[in-house]
Amino acid sequence: MKTAIVIGGGIAGCSTAYALAQRGSKVTLIERHENLAQEASGNPLAVLYPKFNAKADASSQLALHGFQFTLKLLRQLTKNVSFFNACGQIQLVFNIKEQTKQNALLQAEYLQKYSKLFRAVTSAEASEIAGITLNLDGLYLPQAGWVKPALLCKNLVNSPLITVVTASNVLSINKSQNLWRVSHANGALEAENVVICSANDIKQFPQCQSAVIIPVRGQVNFFTANTKSSPLKTIICSDHYLSPAVDSVHSIGTTFAPNDANANLSAIDTLVNLKALKQISPEIFVHINANQTQGRVAWRSQTLDYMPLAGQLLDETKLRNNPPRYNAKPADLPWLSGLYVNAGHGSKGMITAPICGELIANLITNNPLHIEKRLASRMNPSRFLLRELGLKQLAQSLYD
Repeated sequence: MKTAIVIGGGIAGCSTAYALAQRGSKVTLIERHENLAQEASGNPLAVLYPKFNAKADASSQLALHGFQFTLKLLRQLTKNVSFFNACGQIQLVFNIKEQTKQNALLQAEYLQKYSKLFRAVTSAEASEIAGITLNLDGLYLPQAGWVKPALLCKNLVNSPLITVVTASNVLSINKSQNLWRVSHANGALEAENVVICSANDIKQFPQCQSAVIIPVRGQVNFFTANTKSSPLKTIICSDHYLSPAVDSVHSIGTTFAPNDANANLSAIDTLVNLKALKQISPEIFVHINANQTQGRVAWRSQTLDYMPLAGQLLDETKLRNNPPRYNAKPADLPWLSGLYVNAGHGSKGMITAPICGELIANLITNNPLHIEKRLASRMNPSRFLLRELGLKQLAQSLYD
């Protein structure tokens, strides 16, 4: 039986632990907070919908595969009705740029065979679907929905093969003969494999210094449902999103502020979210008390190319001291055997983190990859280091 330690108890860590346990691995998950899903995964509600580009680029391929994978995962979990609702989502045509984008998506050749994913709707059709008056046309994604991250994480780690250690910060990761030794605040553990899923905190480990990542502050606001907002049945998006009432509360967000360390609620960000609410539904906006809105701040982890960090790490020191030729074989690179990362998901964690956990579990257990090899290479956490060393072509073919 393979053994693994997963560091981080958000959606990335819990879905990775789940994927490993599904393959018979014994997993210990270490979370520094007292409960799971406390950082970027800590919002009471996460929205689940894919964002496509008109071209079939890596981002669109990941969005497509990741959305379908997460939906399948959610539907197969027991008690999923308590944390998942496929309520649908409507992306409004809120400006000319969005109209152009939606027109291009409707014509995109690679999406034609996925016609059930979305369709164009008029404002009248959108209003009928949503249950409230909408003044703009848009795209309707019937399979999209909302998720309660904390309950999902709890369900994912509910396995006899998964041991959860909370309230213990990881201090170091070191190789001890053929095992990785993870020292944490309450002791030390050893395992064949370690998967670092601690978002922006991956940079605390020397092995992850080449994994370029940016903390992005986001603020979500909440308001209590009223007679005008309660009929809302779907997620509505402009450049922000508005959720249906879940447990009698709507979510509206989210702001985007790279490298902003302000942990307090921002009055300016609250106004930005409320402005988005007014654009989506003026009728709901005038029926809320802006002074009574609540909020939450968290930091997403974003990469320079907006693709996640998912896969096995390379030894940066060995790679810099002895750079390989451009035509080197991937197997000859100085891999850190048994050390992996699942992070850098930005605002798309619910779409991308589970499928990246599946990728890592397949790599660890030597199972066939479930996604294209080039797409897997595009997510490798050491890709920026390879590009820096002039090995861009090699970075694109790590699994060939």
